[in-house]
Amino acid sequence: MAWPFWAAYGLRLVAAALVLAALYALARALRGARLRGSAKRCVAIVETTMLAPQATLHLLRVGERYLLIGSASAGISLLAELEPGDVLNAIR
Repeated sequence: MAWPFWAAYGLRLVAAALVLAALYALARALRGARLRGSAKRCVAIVETTMLAPQATLHLLRVGERYLLIGSASAGISLLAELEPGDVLNAIR
């Protein structure tokens, strides 16, 4: 005996809802995952110091280079490029 039209339609709606829920859960789980394999980042903030409510000093590592960046309400400025040895000695 064939199912009534509305019962078959309802079953298809439930199946589609389950597939969409599974895809949503998978997307949420993969959102923070790294898919490229390496956890090493090219740009990293080494340290940040707040100088005033609207002024901050950032030490960035970009590859093998270290950059001292100042940010304020007027914008962002490169203050200095530091030698890796100087930075590593200051951190220790």
